[in-house]
Amino acid sequence: MWLQRKYTTNPTAMARVISTCLREERRILSSTCTQEQGALEQSLQNSVAFERQKNMDNRVGIIRNSVQLMEQAVKNIEDMQDDFDFCYKTLQSRESADRTSDMIKQGITRLQEMLNRLDFKRKEILSKMDVVIKEIDDLITSQLRPELQDWKRRQQIAAIGGPMLTGLEQLQSWFTLTAQSLFQIKRQLDKLGELVVKVTYESDPIPLQKPQMEERVKYLIYHLIKSSFVVEKQPCMPTHPQKPLIIKTGVQFTTKVRLLVKLPEVDYQLKVKTTFDKDLPPGRV
Repeated sequence: MWLQRKYTTNPTAMARVISTCLREERRILSSTCTQEQGALEQSLQNSVAFERQKNMDNRVGIIRNSVQLMEQAVKNIEDMQDDFDFCYKTLQSRESADRTSDMIKQGITRLQEMLNRLDFKRKEILSKMDVVIKEIDDLITSQLRPELQDWKRRQQIAAIGGPMLTGLEQLQSWFTLTAQSLFQIKRQLDKLGELVVKVTYESDPIPLQKPQMEERVKYLIYHLIKSSFVVEKQPCMPTHPQKPLIIKTGVQFTTKVRLLVKLPEVDYQLKVKTTFDKDLPPGRV
């Protein structure tokens, strides 16, 4: 071999050359593996993020569909109640003329059947509302808030030179659709309250369950809107947008805030008061 002929009189030098070649080979292989591993990890992260987004889209869509079905159910209950009210008033007018006829007895039996169906439908819609409200509560707690916290963490990383921040538009869509569902349920509960004023009876489920449901919906709306207020663009150096702001006397800066719930029901005027803590220990920002 060429190496043997060249280093016949100096085997130690040959060993060093071979060792150097092997180290370089290991370095190349390690670099290739690291790049492949990095690409694989990035791919896995993208896949996980995609699945998370897909799951959120599905849950929000299912909730919206359930709320729409409840909307139709409330209208059906209103129609049933109107029929009951008409039959009841018709029977009252007949009773004044003849209280003993078979027609009156049949009318009373029919009214009782209609009232039983009305009671069943009222209990059914309240049960469905309870399920959907719990689903919205779980969605906010287990997914929507963590997604927002993840966005805020990525915002911090982007402020110190990390990747460009994205994802706020998707968050706004989820927040808005969830708030839209809550406001719609609130209107449905208001409608059930109007129906009770017209027709109620012993053991009517609406007066028993509606107040607690209204409180839960109001609580979720309040906290959802409160958490949807975000600083879209943190204060930064005018000449170095990717660097955090260093407060200096006489230096102006801008920031941008956003409410992630975009609905006519949430009409607001934003006022911001800036305060500076002058009593921070040295070295603290």
